[in-house]
Amino acid sequence: MVAVSLLSAGPASAQQTKDENLSQAEGLEEEYGRDWPEDEEFALKRAPGRPWTLQFRLPIDWRTNLTHVETRRRSGDTIGPDLSVWRHWALGGLQLFTEAGAFSSTVLRDASLDTAGFYGTFELEAGSLWEKLTPYVAYEPFSLYQGLFQSHIVTLHTMSAGVRRASGPTFIDAYLRRMEASVGPERWSLGTTVSHSIGLGGDTILNLRGEAEFRRFDESDGEDRRDFRIRARVRFIVPLDPAVDLQLTADLHRTKSNLDGFSTTNLILGPALVARLGF
Repeated sequence: MVAVSLLSAGPASAQQTKDENLSQAEGLEEEYGRDWPEDEEFALKRAPGRPWTLQFRLPIDWRTNLTHVETRRRSGDTIGPDLSVWRHWALGGLQLFTEAGAFSSTVLRDASLDTAGFYGTFELEAGSLWEKLTPYVAYEPFSLYQGLFQSHIVTLHTMSAGVRRASGPTFIDAYLRRMEASVGPERWSLGTTVSHSIGLGGDTILNLRGEAEFRRFDESDGEDRRDFRIRARVRFIVPLDPAVDLQLTADLHRTKSNLDGFSTTNLILGPALVARLGF
């Protein structure tokens, strides 16, 4: 939800700037459009039964790494309103999920770190096959801007193919991804996500989510970069109304790279208010 202004980074090399632009965009992309399907499944159970869902999310976070890079690491508070619209479509034996959204992130006490962006998801999911496995393919564009859409930083195009399995409150996703960027090196990723939900009574939900992903970047300037990323998230979802939730989240992101300067850690803590409208 936050990023550093790298367009005015001074004497840093062009390659360093590109790599940092890519790192900050990847850090933000992980927080938008990637929580589906389990979070949207919670919403579908309580939102009005209409084809479309308009969702507004207002998180207030404290995080240990505002910039998503290690070279200028600093902690701070952010406010990042996010508005999105999404729908599930039945296409015979297939399911199409479409989503489009925009966010604006404000870093308290430092406007130079403000960012905004657009994101989308187009995902086609087949019916359940052997052992309730569900294959899917997806395309997710993501564009990041400095300030309030003032100047373009980077655009990512992510294509995914994977298989999912849902068994009661447990959800598993294994995938292969190709990410292409308007600046910086492109990459392949192989990863898995595991999510488990626990009912705490009164419709309150504790959602535990873990991710592990290996990334291999296309060779750039003779460097062969490889990253291993893990993410652990704990989220309490407290319903305030059939279409309004209070979410309390602790979200840890850790990346270990074989190249200096790309190993990062970011802990995100804070509440978010989520409201949905069906139409």
